[in-house]
Amino acid sequence: MEGAVGGAGRRIRRHPQVLRRQGRAVLNLPAAETLLLPGIAAFYLYDSALLLYADEVVFARPLRRWRAALGEGATWQGRFLAFPALFAPGAPVFRAVWSEGGRTARAPATERVLGVLRPLRWAAWLVAFALFALVPLALLLHASQGWLLGLLALIYLPTLLAVAHLARHRAALGLAWGELAAIAFDVLACPPFALNLVRRVTLRCGLAQPAAAFADAVLDAASRARLERALEARRALLADDGGAEDSA
Repeated sequence: MEGAVGGAGRRIRRHPQVLRRQGRAVLNLPAAETLLLPGIAAFYLYDSALLLYADEVVFARPLRRWRAALGEGATWQGRFLAFPALFAPGAPVFRAVWSEGGRTARAPATERVLGVLRPLRWAAWLVAFALFALVPLALLLHASQGWLLGLLALIYLPTLLAVAHLARHRAALGLAWGELAAIAFDVLACPPFALNLVRRVTLRCGLAQPAAAFADAVLDAASRARLERALEARRALLADDGGAEDSA
């Protein structure tokens, strides 16, 4: 057979990842590689999800303007599912109870927190580009080991620099060393979690003023009106649920 195909002693060499069917090359990625990109997306979705209580609101700033949300309507164990700033890695996200309470004693000044974290948004976008664009390209082209090492550096170096930045400004953010260590472990052990590094910090810091006052300060008139309507609808829903339970 070898002589018929290409002469005695000659063997047909084919790339181990390519099969030839009916005259066309068919890419045959191993199962682990085909699941890598969905796995990255799944970890990011998991880390981006928030389960809000009925009296909670989240504020996020994907670009220049702030947005407020109470959840997407879907519930899990009585709590409302929300994906704030899902398509904006590095966006600050604050979670607060909608009440007229005073300033949180431990919360640092919100503007100061945002100023410290502003440089880290670029790191999040760089890691996102590496994970969702360069990783699939590397798998498709069967990149060399040197190329893969460079890709790992592109993923981990911005994250390491971001963690070092947090350590330098830990006092301004009001983070204990234990909290900083927990954040660092999460984002280094699972690179998709690094896309939400800024959000992890802002959620731990919290707002330095009541949610209503913050909404008045950062939301435009239309967004503030939408939030108020959503709050009224949420209160009506809770009142209906309470009435149904009393009747039962």
